[in-house]
Amino acid sequence: MPKINKRQTATLALIGSLGPFQFDMYLPALPALMLFMHTSDTMVQLTITASLLGMASGQLLVGPIIDALGRRRPLIIALSVFILSSIACLAATNIIWMIVARFALGFSAAGGFVINNAFIRDVAAGKDASKLYSTQAAISSLAPIAAPLVGGQLLLLGDWHVMFIFLTVLGAGVLSMAVALMPESLPFEERAPLGFRSTFSSWGSLVRDKRYVSLALVSGMIFGEICVFISGAPFALEGEFKLTPTQYTFAFACVTMLMFGASALNRTLLQKFASITMLRFGLTLALISAVYFEALTVLGLHGLVTTVFGFALAVSTMSLSMSNIMGLAMRDHGDRAGTAAGLMGFSNSMIGAAVAPLTGVFFGLTVVGVTSFMSLFLFVAAVLGFTALRKEKGAVLA
Repeated sequence: MPKINKRQTATLALIGSLGPFQFDMYLPALPALMLFMHTSDTMVQLTITASLLGMASGQLLVGPIIDALGRRRPLIIALSVFILSSIACLAATNIIWMIVARFALGFSAAGGFVINNAFIRDVAAGKDASKLYSTQAAISSLAPIAAPLVGGQLLLLGDWHVMFIFLTVLGAGVLSMAVALMPESLPFEERAPLGFRSTFSSWGSLVRDKRYVSLALVSGMIFGEICVFISGAPFALEGEFKLTPTQYTFAFACVTMLMFGASALNRTLLQKFASITMLRFGLTLALISAVYFEALTVLGLHGLVTTVFGFALAVSTMSLSMSNIMGLAMRDHGDRAGTAAGLMGFSNSMIGAAVAPLTGVFFGLTVVGVTSFMSLFLFVAAVLGFTALRKEKGAVLA
């Protein structure tokens, strides 16, 4: 089994950061983009949905491809498409063009997510894999902290076009590192045949694994509440508390700083606790966050500080849950690691794509609406996780 060095770990983290950067960086500009494109907030939110749909379909297709063709060549192709898609977003002149370009950008970013997780599964297993996933989560969580801050500062230099210039340059830099540092981690003799029959067979095996499906659904619920936050918080905070786009980036950074701290805590506690135990900690935090949000609503205590703190608690559930879910889900599927990682990502992205525009439609882009919708996902994730995984032994190092 090949080993991973620090430079490769850093490269994987940068590859993984492309997804959050292309997703989060232009969030402060959403209201301005709506005005620039002469469109509605719902249509602007569809650019987020398009990105998530692109990530969903990309992960579904990239998984079987990298199980058949290896990791390195598909990674280089995906990063190249990322650069071209960023240029397409930069050149967009109307909202439909932007939606299509964002789909392509999300599709290409999916390659990094799937290949990262498959690469880790190639070089580690069990608790060691969970540690690596957690390390990636901790490092990559800097991206959503930095992305809106970078986006807010770039808005001081120009309009939203500057952001896609930045993404183009970032993608080119990461591609250069990948070409120089990332080896092939899947031996030729271990590759699966590429075809509809083998692909559907792999999907079928995963879908029949109740444990894997349960973990995928819990992951999807947690990712769903994150997408509600991402798509709704800019409108809720900027509209209700009269924040400027730059001020919003600092509020967003406060939220994601706690998420980064939770990722680091997760990795530290994995030295003593099993992955399933850490997942249960995360699900407990999800319940606490849901109750906190509803208490704020009932008591009428939704101020800027209390709301941002609640967002921070809710978003931190991802740090204590997602890396452990991935480690647990991939444990029994080393022979189809790419497909397993891709299907997990597909379920996350599909749920996220569905809920992003529904926040405004059914709950409203207000603080109460956004937090109520997040509470629903947090509660369902906790109940489903505790119920489906109740027999999983915490004493067993997963």
